[in-house]
Amino acid sequence: MNLPPKDYTPQETIIAQILDEFGLRYEQQYQISKYTLDFYISEIEMGIEADGIYGHFRKKDIQRDFEIMMYPTIKSILRVEGTIYPEIKETIWQALNNLE
Repeated sequence: MNLPPKDYTPQETIIAQILDEFGLRYEQQYQISKYTLDFYISEIEMGIEADGIYGHFRKKDIQRDFEIMMYPTIKSILRVEGTIYPEIKETIWQALNNLE
């Protein structure tokens, strides 16, 4: 079980809890080039970004995601906008079920 850093947002704490419940091993604040992913699951090569209800700057995110996806260790990036446990769990569950 990974323990969240003290500066985690409530959304990131929920994501960490759900990943633990699903039995997934992950790295927090994963550095890739000049970017940091909130979570990285190496077994499925997925990054997870906790966007929250306000999201990030969409145009910047598109460019950032494009650059991150150029790395061979990243196959997908999941952006989580939900902020409550059931929404976040459903988003992650759906993403896991849609893996090829």
